[in-house]
Amino acid sequence: MQENEQEQKWYLAAKYLTSGLDQEDQPEWEALKDDAQFQEDFAKLRKHWHTFETLPYQQIDIAEGWDAVWNRVKEKEKPQRKFSVPAFVRYAAVIVLTLVSSFLLWQWIGNTQSQSGAEDVLTTIEAPTGSTSVVTLPDHSKVWLNAGSKISFTKNYGITNRNINLEGEAFFDVIKREVAFQVHTQAQDITVLGTAFNVKAYSDDPKVVTTLVRGSLKVKPKASAAKEYLLKPGEKLAIWKDKLRMGLPAGELQTQIDTEVETGWKDGWLAVRGESLDELARKIERLHDVKIIFETEQLKQYRFSGRIKQLSLEQVLKAMALTSPINFVIQEKTVTLKENTSTRSKYRSLENVQTK
Repeated sequence: MQENEQEQKWYLAAKYLTSGLDQEDQPEWEALKDDAQFQEDFAKLRKHWHTFETLPYQQIDIAEGWDAVWNRVKEKEKPQRKFSVPAFVRYAAVIVLTLVSSFLLWQWIGNTQSQSGAEDVLTTIEAPTGSTSVVTLPDHSKVWLNAGSKISFTKNYGITNRNINLEGEAFFDVIKREVAFQVHTQAQDITVLGTAFNVKAYSDDPKVVTTLVRGSLKVKPKASAAKEYLLKPGEKLAIWKDKLRMGLPAGELQTQIDTEVETGWKDGWLAVRGESLDELARKIERLHDVKIIFETEQLKQYRFSGRIKQLSLEQVLKAMALTSPINFVIQEKTVTLKENTSTRSKYRSLENVQTK
């Protein structure tokens, strides 16, 4: 029982240091203020937390990184009092794990370089297919990564630049600094000082979509004569890749949009508005790491609006089957969608099918 209580204390400490406490965690966290021993240990750990952030961006070794934090604490304290080292090492893993909803992959890219070329070394953070992740960057900006997405940045991020390369979808909550924050995708460059916005830039999608929640940002399509856009809160810009390649006007700006539809994924919602089943299937494939096969092409034309909590794959498919003329068969990592002929007459292709 005592061990479980300790685990819970450091689980809350982990959330406090990384992704932040939820509202339901607050009463339990407040109660820990009366735990003098925990507060003393937590204060020392928090004091040296930034040691972990300043480690070289190589492939992260969790035990090695937290040894560095622990050693710094011991250097300051010397032998007056001895901490329980196994507890800190064990809870270090918990703290690192709370950075992501499933797991976070740090990857070293490139060959060993000289000190003069260190700024070219990239750190890559990835949310593999089937998982989502959240990470705090060195400048304390936060990034939520959707399934099958990754960001990369140089060693000098937060010092001489704040440039992020994005593949996939991410929500950014940017801390304002003098150095501009920039996001680069295959189709556009985004510049901002401090704001919150979503970018969807999967390689297999026909367009790159940027949605502004608050603040302001500048979007420049990657074409020499392309128009530059200044987005306001509640606006969404789609850049069509095929038009961009042909040198045609590629931007499509929408105003007064529901930002929750575009950003709900980071809070565990699968939200859509007027999307085809083909588009929705791609989202489900990334979220659950499966391949979806359509028995007929006609099925792809059904359209959905609404939102579903991101539960298990089977639960999501059952919710869709209750509100549309489809059946499904799951075989390992393959899902086959079929038309339900007995309910087909209730629906018409291209009409919105409401999910609940």
